[in-house]
Amino acid sequence: MTKKTIRIMGCGNLWMGDDGVGIHTVMKMTEMKEKLESGLPLSDPFFEGYSKTALPFLKEADIIDAGVSGLDMLCFLEGFDKIIIVDALKGSENLGAILKIKGEDLLEGEGVGKMMSSHDVSVPTVLGIAKEVQGLPEIVVFGVEIQKIPDTVYLTEDMSPAVKDAIPRLISFVLAEIEADLKQI
Repeated sequence: MTKKTIRIMGCGNLWMGDDGVGIHTVMKMTEMKEKLESGLPLSDPFFEGYSKTALPFLKEADIIDAGVSGLDMLCFLEGFDKIIIVDALKGSENLGAILKIKGEDLLEGEGVGKMMSSHDVSVPTVLGIAKEVQGLPEIVVFGVEIQKIPDTVYLTEDMSPAVKDAIPRLISFVLAEIEADLKQI
């Protein structure tokens, strides 16, 4: 049996505040992976509290910053058995809440209204095109609820405290997802 290949893809725009949560998350995960691969201690307090059984599996995953890639996302989906997308979701009720959405639910229209639209083309649209054109790996989206982007946009890298505080929980969910897949092999 071959090992399952997993890619973690952070989406969003760092210059649009909370919309950058996917990018900030994969930046932290990349830092974690690099330290694990080089045998360095995860001495930053940010890295405390993560599952000791899940951390080694992070070394098996590919991590990329997909930014606001739009249709370019199609090439990021190829060659992997599973894609974990980390992105912002529009909301206002539960700022910082984390939702897990399966790719097939997005294709059926479930949760589509909440996916961020700062991308050239929405994530559900790209997944629909990929399914028809090139086939689709297993997709899981972890989204953090942010407030709806106002009509007037101020460029900032600063995130609201609730969204920034969601990043460690988000990383825990992604690590658990990877562990569940790779532990089976």
